[in-house]
Amino acid sequence: SIRRNTRSCILSRGLGDVYKRQVLSDGLLKLIRDISVGKLDPDVVDPEWSIPRESFNATAFLQQALSGNDFKASLGSLIPASQPYLQLKAASARYQDYVARGGWQTIPATAVLRTGDEHIHIAAIRDRLSFEDESINQVRPSKINHYDRELEQVVKQFQRRHSLIADGIIGPATLREMNVSAADRLQQININMERLRWLPDNLGDRYILVNLANYRLTAIEDDEVKLDMRVIVGKTKRSTPSFSSQMTHIVLNPKWYVPNKLARLDLLPKQQANPGYFARYNFRVFNFEDGFKKEISPDTVDWQAMSEQYFPYSLVQEPGKKNALGQLKFIMPNPWKIYLHDTPSKSLFNHSQRNFSAGCIRVEDPLALASFSLSKNSGQQPLLDIISSNENYTAELEQPLSVYAIYATVWLNGDEVMFSPDSYRRDQRMAEYL
Repeated sequence: SIRRNTRSCILSRGLGDVYKRQVLSDGLLKLIRDISVGKLDPDVVDPEWSIPRESFNATAFLQQALSGNDFKASLGSLIPASQPYLQLKAASARYQDYVARGGWQTIPATAVLRTGDEHIHIAAIRDRLSFEDESINQVRPSKINHYDRELEQVVKQFQRRHSLIADGIIGPATLREMNVSAADRLQQININMERLRWLPDNLGDRYILVNLANYRLTAIEDDEVKLDMRVIVGKTKRSTPSFSSQMTHIVLNPKWYVPNKLARLDLLPKQQANPGYFARYNFRVFNFEDGFKKEISPDTVDWQAMSEQYFPYSLVQEPGKKNALGQLKFIMPNPWKIYLHDTPSKSLFNHSQRNFSAGCIRVEDPLALASFSLSKNSGQQPLLDIISSNENYTAELEQPLSVYAIYATVWLNGDEVMFSPDSYRRDQRMAEYL
């Protein structure tokens, strides 16, 4: 009996060891994959992310790593080595420390505060800001609730770091950002680290990166930022997806072939409100007769009889200063027919939140972008000469240029962690899964 029980225990322990080894192996394979290409499936957690992930075989990698001489170094090689990722990794550790320290306290609702004001909640604001900014000077107890010039500078820096207007006025928007907890900021950083793991390890020697969340475009060459400009992206209801493409050519003095949806929803109401709108803005109107496209005069159409559901015409806007695409259009084939382009509405770039377009991306300095895209040594004068002719012209790139449109609500500017609003609610969706 003792012999039978002993044998049974030995068998059970042996099976348990096999099970443990299997669990450990499965866990290690999952960890390897999570570190390399991300732990979440973009198709599930961010359906608007359409940048292909690199293929990765965790089992083959593990077998190769085990056969090598330095298993730890092999695992370490999986961690993304890009500067943005390493910066976010350091920021994540810093905010983890804030969380471990208990985070900051919520500041009660208060009236709008300006420099020179006295208020009982200014002490709490000082405590909140001192978590992330150790430069805040200690003040005498009698001045703890005084909004002085030194505190104003710290508030302005906080506002700039959180994509707010840096006016030093503590209003509802600033207070709302101050009251986002340390745990939520840590989660926001980790969400953006996950997105970076979805990107290819090597984006190329020359490429364009558009951050849809902070409304900026950067042109990168040999790991150096050559251009940095503001952009306008899609409205919340017509959000621009995250995608990658290859810019192939640039159109100078472009025509705008208006998508039917935009014609129905955006332009038709303007023509109905002002019957001369299409003529004043150089729109040509076409219909189809017997399978052929035929131009007709806008004056011959009863526009009041048209609707969002019924609009049997196509619109083309001729080149010129009133053209919605401006003077330059950057073509990069993609399923959504999104492109970069100039705009005559320059004042919109002055807004801090710039999601005004129907999905395409408007750029602040199209001439500089064209000069970068066409050639390392091309100047702007040849482009200006063509533009001044008002003739439609297409310039083909010698080498296609990679373009990445990503959604990053956290990034670093030097040593500063920068945050932007989750205007498309994509962080919010990912938070449910992470």
